[in-house]
Order: sequence, then structure tokens, then C-alpha cells
Amino acid sequence: MYIVIFLALAILFSFIGNGTSAETFTQSKAKVAFINQGQDTVLLQGLKDYLGEHSIFVELGDNTVELQDALFFREVEYIARIPADFTKDFMSGKVVGIDKTTVSGSISGIYTDILVNKYLNTARLYINNYKGITQEELVKQVGKDLAVETDVEMKVFEGKAEDSSATRSFYNFMPYVLINIIILGVSSIMMVFNDVKLKRRNLCSPLSNTSVNMQILLGNIVFSVSCWALLVVISVILYRQDMFKMNALFFCINSLVLTFTILSMSFLVGILIKSRNAQSGVSNILSLGMCFLTGVFVPQEFLGENVLSIAKFIPTYWYIKANKAASNLTNFNFDNMGPIISYMLIELGFAVAITSVALVMSKRKQLKGV
Repeated sequence: MYIVIFLALAILFSFIGNGTSAETFTQSKAKVAFINQGQDTVLLQGLKDYLGEHSIFVELGDNTVELQDALFFREVEYIARIPADFTKDFMSGKVVGIDKTTVSGSISGIYTDILVNKYLNTARLYINNYKGITQEELVKQVGKDLAVETDVEMKVFEGKAEDSSATRSFYNFMPYVLINIIILGVSSIMMVFNDVKLKRRNLCSPLSNTSVNMQILLGNIVFSVSCWALLVVISVILYRQDMFKMNALFFCINSLVLTFTILSMSFLVGILIKSRNAQSGVSNILSLGMCFLTGVFVPQEFLGENVLSIAKFIPTYWYIKANKAASNLTNFNFDNMGPIISYMLIELGFAVAITSVALVMSKRKQLKGV
């Protein structure tokens, strides 16, 4: 069930990831209300035409309540009110402006304001330097100047980051599936072998206790690595082109390291729990808690400082940081790979610490005769 849900999410994110890339820029147009409180003039029509190339005009009445409601419900993002004598004063060289109201913090509103100032400042240059210029000539010259565009080419001199957003999303969500599957699988095995009757039968067998424990350990490792390998194969099928890049190799290694950390957690859970109901509950709590707090479900950039402070004590936090660093990697030298290796070592540190606790708990149970 978990794999089916994960596959559905992976396919969904693959379609999202294959959308608009950073290389194809599409300008978003702001919704603008242009209210002229005076007569229509050639200058104002020129300004409106220029804004129309970059905006979507919304017809609104010159009513304060109506305009406030439009801003509140985001029907418009920018309101420009032109005073009655604006054109006359502007053409005579007076310093005049328009009344503007924008949605607080709106990027589109700020961009529209820049366009208005750009048009009026350009027009003001002609008025100050060409005495007697008519509105028709002014609009023509300003339009010609603002029509000039410059091609911008962006280059990355240390290499181009591979577009691995869909693959990274796949591997970012992988911990949720791995935690559930491995905890349920390994703890089920451990619960069976921790049964008192079965333990007594094993003690009577010709196999030593060390041999039995080693076989259980190897079985758990094979099961966990098989789950990891299955998900990696699925990622290769879904993202064939991306998976043969160096960035994806780090995703695979990082997820394998996390697999061993989850295996150690599963080993501890299998020692502590005694019922199937508790097994399912612990699995859900650990998977959801670890994924919500550390950036698996919600990007770490959107989490608060207090949450991130707690998340640093959870291995999936370092897993996500390693994935982020790997996806941004362009130059594969040791200095650049150092942070990724450090994050993986921290994950392994969690695995060692949790395994140590599990061994202590197991020894205590044996001494109690459980």
C-alpha cells in the first residue's frame, strides 16, 4: 500500500517537475485598475497602452469602498488614480504624480509601479529638454525608447547544475515509505524471534545464540536493502535520463545510508513492542513525525527556527540537507562533496547510537529472562 501511494506521488511530481524550466521565463501580468479622474489625453492613453503590454486592466468605479474590496479580494493588485489636471501640470514641467494603491507585499504591484515610474520619468526627460514638445511627439518618442530591449544571457562558469528537481522530489519522499516498510517488516521478524517459546526452542538447537542472532541480522539487512533497491529501480524507470548523472548517484548513496539508520530504528522497535497494534501505531507516528518535522513533506525553508532546532536530532533532517546539497552540486571535487559526506556520516552516527541502545535493551531483556 505504501509503495502504491509513493508511486502515485512520484508520478505526480514527475509531471510537475517537467513543467516550466528556469530557462523559459514567462512574465506574469498584474491586474490593474486605471482610473482617470479627468479627461482622456494622448499622454494618458500612451501610458495606458504601455501598461497594457504588461498588465491586465480591470474595470472598476471610482468608489473607495469598491476599490478597497477589490484589493482585499485580490481582484486587482494595483490601482492607479489619475488626478484631473495631471496631463496639464505634467506637460508644463510641474512635479506631479499619480495616486497609487497596491496590495501589501505584492511583487506584481511593485513591478507595475516600476513600469509607471519608468514611463513618466522618460517622458519627463523629453519635456525638460525639448521645450514645446507636443503630447503626440512625446508619446511617440517615449514609446520608441521603451521598446528597446536587451538580450540577457546567463552563464555559469563552474558548470551547470543538473535539472534533477523531479528526481530529488522522489528521493526526498522516499524516507516515508522506507520508514513504514522497514519498521513493519523488521519489527515483525523481531517480534517472532523474541517470542519466549521460540527463544527456548532456539536455545535447545545445535546453533549457537551468536549464530542465530547473526542470521537474524543478515536477514534484516537483506530485507531492508531489498526495499531500498526496489525503490531505486522504480526511480530509474521513472527518471531514466536523470538517474545516470552524478547527482543521482549521491541520492542513491544517501538513501542507502538512511536505510541502515532506519534498520537500526526498526531493530529497536522490534525489541520494545509486543503487539501488532503497537507496531502499526509506532510505525505511523515515527514516519509522519520524522517526515513533517525535518523537511520531507514541507521544505526546510518553510519551517520555523524552533522546529529546525528539534529536527537536527532526527536523521531525516540531515538526509534532506544532503539531498539538497547533492542536487545543487556542479563541480564534483572533494571540497564541494565534503558537506554531503558530513551529512551522511551524521546519519551513520544516528544508526550506531540507536543500534547501541537496542543492544543494551536486548541484553537487559535477556538478563530478565524475557
